[in-house]
This record gives sequence, structure tokens and C-alpha cells, in this order.
Amino acid sequence: MSTLTVQNIQGSSSNSNTINVASGHKISGDAGSIFVPGQIISAGTYNSGTGSGARLTITSTSWTTLNINGTNQATFGRISKYSDDGLQFNKLSNSSHLIISLNFPTYNAGGSNGHGIRCKMETTQGSGTFNILDITDEGPAHGWGFHGYGGVHAAMNNFTWSTYDNSSYRSTVKASTGNMKFFFQVKNWNSGDTIYYNDYSDSYPKYGTVQVYEVAE
Repeated sequence: MSTLTVQNIQGSSSNSNTINVASGHKISGDAGSIFVPGQIISAGTYNSGTGSGARLTITSTSWTTLNINGTNQATFGRISKYSDDGLQFNKLSNSSHLIISLNFPTYNAGGSNGHGIRCKMETTQGSGTFNILDITDEGPAHGWGFHGYGGVHAAMNNFTWSTYDNSSYRSTVKASTGNMKFFFQVKNWNSGDTIYYNDYSDSYPKYGTVQVYEVAE
């Protein structure tokens, strides 16, 4: 086996500028070996599992970490955990951004007001400082508008963050590689509401999921 080292490679103009790979052969490499802006370089998913570790019941109007540490939790791909309720994604490229999606159920036992959610990330890998990834401190729907109003009801909550969105951290996240840590916070807008986040009870188990995609810039 020999190694071909080149700076550039291109097809022949006599063959429509195309580079052909013979049938039965392939070009292979680790994730991120072939880099095309806009492509997904790597990905990972997380399932919170069910049970008390994935359950948060609050009346608090202060930001509180969302519990996602349930029984039968599962990680796949480049996601792992750095704490019970904290996740990390092993970012490969220094020219990429992360797309982070969260899906989880809630039940509002008061119904007079809603709740909010936001994401916090260690925007420079290894710094130990977590910043609000959202472009507003109160999250995408403010601290009151995520679940919605209208009486006692349940909801399936979904939102997707992009590390490109917040210009304060855009360049540092892009240039960082390694385990990028993040977690989610929720809060009630009114302490008169009791809101059940993620899992509800042993009788009515529920769970949440997280998906992360690393996309080349």
C-alpha cells in the first residue's frame, strides 16, 4: 500500500471535468474526511429514558435544569454525558456549527400561564463557562410562551437551536473542536402553575429526545 499526497485534484476537461471511481472501489475515511460546506459531518442522538431521573415537577419561576437522567436512557453517535442532565457532543471540525434539537413532553396542572425553555452551552470547549445559546436570555418563546395558555393541558415541546444564530459566540463555536457541553433550562412563568417536565409518573411514563448534527460551514 502506498500513499498519494497531493494539494489539489481535478478531473480532465476531456471527460466533463469528472473524477471517476471504478466500480467495486470506494474512497473511505473517518467522519469529516471529506468536507463540503453545508454537509452533515457527524451526528448523535440521546433518549432521556423514563422514571424519576427524567422527571422535573416545579412551580418555580427561576431557570431550572431540565432532568433527562432516566432509566433505559440511550446515547448514539457522537453524543455522550458529562453529568446526570448535561450532554456533550464531540465536534470534529474547526469550521462547523451544531444543530441541536430537543423534544420533550410537559403537563401544565394549573393552566393559567405557560413556561419557557433555553439552552446553555460551553461555547469555548473546555472553558468551564456556559453561555446562553439563544439570542435572547428568555429563550425562543420568552419565559412564558413555550407551552401556551388555555387551561390545564399537555403538550409535546420541540425546538431547534443553531450555534450559528448567536453572533456573540458564532466564531468561537465554529473554531472549537472536542466535547462541546450543553444542557437545557426551563421555568414557570407563574408559581401558581405546577408543570411536569419530561416524564410524568410511573403510571404514565414519558421521555424526551435530543438530536445533534454537525454541519460544515
